[in-house]
Amino acid sequence: MRVSSLLGTNGQWDVIELQQLFPENEVTRILHMQVGNVPDRDIWAYSPHGSYTVKSVYALATKFKEAEAVRDMSDSLGVLELKRLIWKVPTIPKIHRFLWRAASGVLAMAKRINTRGLELDTCCRICKAAGESIEHVLFNCTMAQEAWTIAGFQPIHFQQHLSLNMILYADTQESITIQVHNAIEEASIWSELNTQKQVPETVHGLNEEAKKWEPPLLGYVKCNIHPNWRNAKLHSGVAYIIRDPSGNVLHHARDALTFSPNIVTSEFRCLVWALQSMENLGYQEIVVSSDFKDIIEAVKKPNKWPLFRVMLQKISSLCARFRSVAFEAESSSSNQIAREIAKSVIRDGHFQSYLALGGAAWLHQRILREAASIRS
Repeated sequence: MRVSSLLGTNGQWDVIELQQLFPENEVTRILHMQVGNVPDRDIWAYSPHGSYTVKSVYALATKFKEAEAVRDMSDSLGVLELKRLIWKVPTIPKIHRFLWRAASGVLAMAKRINTRGLELDTCCRICKAAGESIEHVLFNCTMAQEAWTIAGFQPIHFQQHLSLNMILYADTQESITIQVHNAIEEASIWSELNTQKQVPETVHGLNEEAKKWEPPLLGYVKCNIHPNWRNAKLHSGVAYIIRDPSGNVLHHARDALTFSPNIVTSEFRCLVWALQSMENLGYQEIVVSSDFKDIIEAVKKPNKWPLFRVMLQKISSLCARFRSVAFEAESSSSNQIAREIAKSVIRDGHFQSYLALGGAAWLHQRILREAASIRS
């Protein structure tokens, strides 16, 4: 079956044909895919952009390899109950995290590390009697059992004789008895200190200076865009604001787009909408700015984003209609004006689109501050 067999005479998806072949949820996903006149090519299904990467392959292989290894432990009701009880133990966060990682089977023991593709010797370095697993190191190893005994707990399968390895390292290791006593003493001190009511302290620090909005070069205008995407079932609020090199607002616009399956699609649709609008307004030398770094990368390297090649082809076609187009990455702070306008669509229910001269009145003071900052 080819995609072409699922298209109608108008070049769009044949909904009736899709409903006959696929479940309802799959039909919805297919209808969200853009149809365009682009050649067929292979798409890697396990990355967000459809391009084959070592990172995505490694993540996929790790997921499959670990799923079976941790399934028994993760699905066990006893382990789940143990994890809940761990957070109620009156101790420091560091020990909470260690216990939780032990119960989850994610401590860096040799057997666990080997699931990541390494080939380490899994034999326990202390007793040389068994493989180095979480259970063995914490409970079954001779040193672990000695520690449990000194601490006052009944050991499990305690072996009376120390291994040769422990004897060899006896002069370089601190006595296990001293280690246990020190741990008990530190735990007692911690308990005494934390039973007293602590006075909250305010920690003062220096925050990294946020990136400021930068004006375009002389002769250019700068268009900041932002789509406010929440989920695939809601509309996306989109906005742009166009300013000159002095920071004066020339135009701004707001609109609501229909459902987008993901934030990347929403960002591309917002860019298409902004480019079409700027063409209609007669701008020829433009800088398009977004705080979504992936869209900048996709426009500059479309071959690495095959999943969105239809939309990227459309964006490339729109860019060719301008005399000069540049793309610039913004930070969230330097793109705040566009973000606030886009958020107002869903937040305040402003689904009526509009295009206006100048800036939004309710953001007037913030716009003035950004303009003043580039003159100072």
